[in-house]
Amino acid sequence: MKKALFTLLFGLSAIAAFSQEQAIYSQYQVFPVLINPGYTGFENTHQLIANARSTWTGFPGKPTNYTVMYNGPVTDRLGLGAGVFSEKIGDLTTLKLQLNYSFRFKIQKAQIGLGLSTEFLRRQASADLLSDPLVDRNDSALESLVDGQQIFDASIGTHILYDERFFVGLTLPNTIRTRLDEVPVDEQPTGGNLFQHYVFQLGYILDVPSQNFKVVPSLTMRQFRDTPYQIDMNVQARFLEDKLIAGLTYRPNSKGSAVFLIGSKFKQFQFFYSYDVSFSNFQQYNGGSHEISVACSLARNTAKPGTPTSQSDLFQ
Repeated sequence: MKKALFTLLFGLSAIAAFSQEQAIYSQYQVFPVLINPGYTGFENTHQLIANARSTWTGFPGKPTNYTVMYNGPVTDRLGLGAGVFSEKIGDLTTLKLQLNYSFRFKIQKAQIGLGLSTEFLRRQASADLLSDPLVDRNDSALESLVDGQQIFDASIGTHILYDERFFVGLTLPNTIRTRLDEVPVDEQPTGGNLFQHYVFQLGYILDVPSQNFKVVPSLTMRQFRDTPYQIDMNVQARFLEDKLIAGLTYRPNSKGSAVFLIGSKFKQFQFFYSYDVSFSNFQQYNGGSHEISVACSLARNTAKPGTPTSQSDLFQ
């Protein structure tokens, strides 16, 4: 039993290490900048986001990650952002430093943000694994992780808001990916076309002003390196000028899963909590996934007429 459990944990860690350097968030619906550099500064406010996520709560070696991110406008057209991301899966730890750059402009009714994200990533496994009798010390993948891997990565993205109602976003992760260390390890080549890995999102903001109520249905499709294709079908409801926000996501892949989201806005602060539950048999071995975000947004005092308005401003 112990060997089977260890094999599962190490297998999950290996998948995380070699396949997917992009964090998975359930609250990207309310904070698109978490997954799309094109949204950097799009709201024309200075925003600080703190996010914590615990996946498969109660399961030994569960993934736990923390993110702190800032983004905001520098000029009427330029936006900058910076973030720190840390994750621990079993004996594997990952630290990522990220810088975002964006250019924002408007064409008739379309507000457009084009962004670039540059990332430095370091991941390392505990040296204690080499003394574990269940581990093959000659495994090149394990040796590479214990010595530590350093990777430079870059992603590009765009976010478009049309007529203050219809929005679409596209992120292309891993557009530039380079190993910065000299640790020998076998990896699959990253060749392929530019759209091999992507996150695509589209949605519509339905406003019911007579009821002080808004509904935001959206669809997200994403494909990361060597990971299963995933679809999110989302719906969000906002009441009383964002004093109450509720959301539901359904993922039909792998026997299905659902995400329940609730949040609120008080002055310049936003609070969100979400809970992920899977409909597969693995759910009986864990307590689901929990995610919490706290954000603070400060208005840009120097904003001028004609600059892009925020998608979030539509809910105020």
